[in-house]
Amino acid sequence: MSPRTTSFSRALACVCLAVSTIVTVAPATTLQHLDTRELTLDSQDVVIGEVASLRPHWNAQHTKIFTDVTVHVTEALKGGGSESIVLTQLGGEVDGVRVDVPGAPIFRVGQPSLFFIWRDPAGHAQVNGMAQGKFDIAADASTGVRTVQRSVTGFAVRDVKTLRPLAVGQVAPSLELEALVNEVRRTLAEER
Repeated sequence: MSPRTTSFSRALACVCLAVSTIVTVAPATTLQHLDTRELTLDSQDVVIGEVASLRPHWNAQHTKIFTDVTVHVTEALKGGGSESIVLTQLGGEVDGVRVDVPGAPIFRVGQPSLFFIWRDPAGHAQVNGMAQGKFDIAADASTGVRTVQRSVTGFAVRDVKTLRPLAVGQVAPSLELEALVNEVRRTLAEER
């Protein structure tokens, strides 16, 4: 090996060693499981409502995209003193740029849902626990019974009290809205 090749090999080895010591593993986000009690107590508002509008926009620095979700409140179980609440959620699409946030709730205009809502220090309302705090409501066509379930993949639950996720391959059951509402009310009554 020539002296030039040896110097190059040593330099390359030093660069590789330096890079390997500099590179760090990015921390993963861990989502803490919240049951109905925790969601209820940790939320400033628990409301049933319908998504009235979606307004994606850039932040003031033009570095992040947020979507303002206006919810027309039809029933307030906790807080929710106004006819509508605006949720400000990270993500959305503006100017052909789309930002998706894994684990974030999905919103569709006209979709009735039960929302567990918390407010950040600036007072901005958001769904509590990411997709954990939004339950889409459906009505059985033959009976009219209203049911709930989380629509985000991986967030469906098997009961209204523990909100334990389904095992892989399990079919999401239709849980009665009234059962979830009763669980929220029971939690609030116990805390008084």
